[in-house]
Amino acid sequence: MKNLWSFTVDDIGLDGYSTEKQLNNILDFCDEHKMKITLFVVPESDDKRMDKRLGYVSILRDAIKRGHEVAQHGVKHERFEIGIPPEMIMMLPHEGPARKFLAENRDQLTDEHTIEKICKKLRLGRTIIEDTIGEPVQGFRSPALQACENMFIALVEENYKYDSSTYLQKAGWDLLNGIKSKPQKITRESFNSLQKSKIMREFPLTTDYTWYLKKENFDEALKLAMHDYEACIMAQIPFVPLCHVGPIHEGDDGLGFELYRRLLSNINAKSLTLLEISEVF
Repeated sequence: MKNLWSFTVDDIGLDGYSTEKQLNNILDFCDEHKMKITLFVVPESDDKRMDKRLGYVSILRDAIKRGHEVAQHGVKHERFEIGIPPEMIMMLPHEGPARKFLAENRDQLTDEHTIEKICKKLRLGRTIIEDTIGEPVQGFRSPALQACENMFIALVEENYKYDSSTYLQKAGWDLLNGIKSKPQKITRESFNSLQKSKIMREFPLTTDYTWYLKKENFDEALKLAMHDYEACIMAQIPFVPLCHVGPIHEGDDGLGFELYRRLLSNINAKSLTLLEISEVF
């Protein structure tokens, strides 16, 4: 099936980056624009399990009734829990402590990222989310796109239907890092190169266009979003943009939502959850 896209939202339940009110705002925005979305939920944040946070439990179960999907976003959203984030994320200004930790502990992290240990963490997080929503969890995205080869092997062993921990467009993070760069080409070949298994589908996201979006970056971010959408449609692959619960609200003057309003006026593609796309793509 051609012309598919899925709006994806990260960090649901992550303290400091998500509130119940903000999540409800996103769901109302999506209902207004008839968008089906995939919500990547953090199983445990600041020692609080999602299945014990009754406000979120109610919102997520209602979101499923409204046609949206709940998927898993790591375990505790710790920076290196199942892999190492890509360089452009590690370059972000707030990642200074993580960069220092990585420089001093890379060998130790490699030892920690065994298939057995990752499987155990995946099962723990998945169980919490399934207890929260009362349904099976079939999709995964790692925090900060951290990854290692053993993570993909573990996801297959744990029978996830799809993963979305890879990306197609580095230019979005270059914009955040103050680096001038041309958009990467997005092709069917680049999509195919990110497939990790014949059993589990990989749905790479493009980038986050609305991370604390500032006025001075709005036009460039919107232009990049349009470029990526058109490239994905041309390549006949799903367009999978990303936003984060808090940051889309906390840029300048509601510009995060304005970017999507303008983008939606130019989108001629069917909006589905990633699970739905995995069943038809």
